[in-house]
Amino acid sequence: MANLGSRVFRGKKDQEAYDKSLAGKYMKLLKKNHFLYFGLPFMLSIVAGSIYLQKFTAVKWERFDEKYKQISEKEMLSVIENRRSFDEKDDFYRLQGLLNDHKDDINDDYEIVRVGRKKEDEPVWWRPGS
Repeated sequence: MANLGSRVFRGKKDQEAYDKSLAGKYMKLLKKNHFLYFGLPFMLSIVAGSIYLQKFTAVKWERFDEKYKQISEKEMLSVIENRRSFDEKDDFYRLQGLLNDHKDDINDDYEIVRVGRKKEDEPVWWRPGS
């Protein structure tokens, strides 16, 4: 199979009109020095884009720094001073109601009593007297 190439066929008048156009002039210069007319503008656009986008990345990292900033020593001391003292055993027994120190917090005016069930509510898998 013959390779026809990628060049566009133009008649003599069309080719002269194309050579006078901006695209034709650019293609002529591009054939002479392709780096100067293609590579250099491409590299300059990449550098200019990175400089332009530097502002956006700076904003991104400033927000990140605000989110995860280190607290100063004074702020750390203020947090520690306002903190409630914590002891695992005391809190466990206080929550269970077994500490005498916290007896004022717990209402002892009730007694836990199991309520009897009705006959139909008894579990099917266990019946007394079976």
